[in-house]
Amino acid sequence: MSLEAASHWRRWLVVLVVVGAGLAAPALAPFDPRLPTGGPVQAPDQGHLLGTNDLGQDVLSQWLWAARASLGIAVTVTALSSVIAWGAGLVAGLSARAEGAIMALTDLLLALPALPLYLLILSLIGPSQAHVAILLGLLSWPAFARVVRAQVMTVRGAPYVDAVRCLGGTWTRVALRHVLPATLRLLPAHLVLTVRFAVFAEATLAFLGLGDSATSSWGTLLGGVFADPLLFTTAAWTWLVLPPAFGIALLIVLASWAGTRFDARPSVSGAGHL
Repeated sequence: MSLEAASHWRRWLVVLVVVGAGLAAPALAPFDPRLPTGGPVQAPDQGHLLGTNDLGQDVLSQWLWAARASLGIAVTVTALSSVIAWGAGLVAGLSARAEGAIMALTDLLLALPALPLYLLILSLIGPSQAHVAILLGLLSWPAFARVVRAQVMTVRGAPYVDAVRCLGGTWTRVALRHVLPATLRLLPAHLVLTVRFAVFAEATLAFLGLGDSATSSWGTLLGGVFADPLLFTTAAWTWLVLPPAFGIALLIVLASWAGTRFDARPSVSGAGHL
């Protein structure tokens, strides 16, 4: 195995470890993250590997459960955004009647400032992790929809499609045999880049107090620390801030690295605008 291949495998192993830690949080967490199990802002020791917060709750247990919540939101946002974008792009590329309306909607959503829009909507419907995940999924699809539409239009205008049509092939056959495979090849890059966007956006909104206070994510953990500036006058900030910040940064870096694996594909330039 070459050094480059070994490096790739190590990165994917880190991804699997982070995802596995989030999925296995109930089994891996040494304590119930909601219960105080030590003294307030207790330094890391053998009983609490990452110390405790100001309520005496185990930071490692909270970090593992927060990873589970952050990953769940990222998966929900990615799935919802991909389904909407893929469907809208296909319809816009195959139907001239629907193309104008769909492209007008994508232009409108891309023109609106994202963060103020998120803040406005969440202030109206109420902050919760479910609302954050659905909102991000519903508003993060336009860029990829335009990429899918462009790919559909390219395939429709290809000479081999004209040949299929001349031989009696229907548009249904063209769509199933040629258009769908071409657009499906765009999905991997979009998936990893949307995960990056979802992790960062959820952490930002949770940090601003628009997450679900009853269910911790890495963003809400950071927001809770910054809500008490006095913690930064002690050494406690090192074990309260660094673990969630490291988790967010690690997922974003790994998703960005995974996205570079698809640099040669035409989907990266469009998905990167999310």
